[in-house]
Amino acid sequence: MKAYVINLDRDRDRMAHVIRQGEQLGIPWVRVAAVDKLDQRIADRAAKGRPGLLGFTISAGAIACFESHRKAWRLIVESEEPYGAVFEDDVVCSPDLPRFLSSGDWIPADGDIVKLETFLARATVTARPAASIAERKIVRLYGRHLGACAYVISRKAAERLLAASEAFADPVDEFLFNVQSLQFPRLVLYQVDPAPCIQGMLLGLDGEEAHLKSSNDRNPEPEKRRVGGGMRRYLARKGTRLWEKGLLLVGGRERRAIAFR
Repeated sequence: MKAYVINLDRDRDRMAHVIRQGEQLGIPWVRVAAVDKLDQRIADRAAKGRPGLLGFTISAGAIACFESHRKAWRLIVESEEPYGAVFEDDVVCSPDLPRFLSSGDWIPADGDIVKLETFLARATVTARPAASIAERKIVRLYGRHLGACAYVISRKAAERLLAASEAFADPVDEFLFNVQSLQFPRLVLYQVDPAPCIQGMLLGLDGEEAHLKSSNDRNPEPEKRRVGGGMRRYLARKGTRLWEKGLLLVGGRERRAIAFR
């Protein structure tokens, strides 16, 4: 399957970082020119933004990031291939990654998205794997696990998500991987465990390589300054935790940290 990597025209050092890994691992990246948060149209959208379902007033950087992922989804739909892999340009890849890109045979038949990365956070997943590859488990993802740095998406899911995200109001990883998102229950999500990808900043590499530092701006949350806004956020978080605890009681699911290897 094709490996699409999102990269800003002005972020040449980041693209060099990705190319080096591609040369070492034999991955022929397909570069997707990222949407720039400095584009005046993006800034205008951010200025008019209102809090989305998850409480964020989405920033210019997050809007540009989401539109960049939508560009990748369009390419996957247009390719007519069953799956495509999407990466952000701060990704750090395991030597095993090419195994996951060689074909889609390892992907469960009902899978819409398979996360290849970890945010080094605890996630609610099935205890029994649906499949395995490269001594890693493919487990169903039932709980919030953020990050959109590396994932495989089916062409059918990409087509649905393009339609569903025409008027998005939340960051792309929250839109896809937050249980409070309207999309979460509509998607069949899987997680590779241990994950073969991770963001460089989570390994502390941004301290040595400045180009791996996030250039995204923080999403303001004005709801917290409104009467009842903080309480709504609190109740939403409590509801999410209760949902995940309920899933654990059902059986066959567990909450654990997803490692990188």
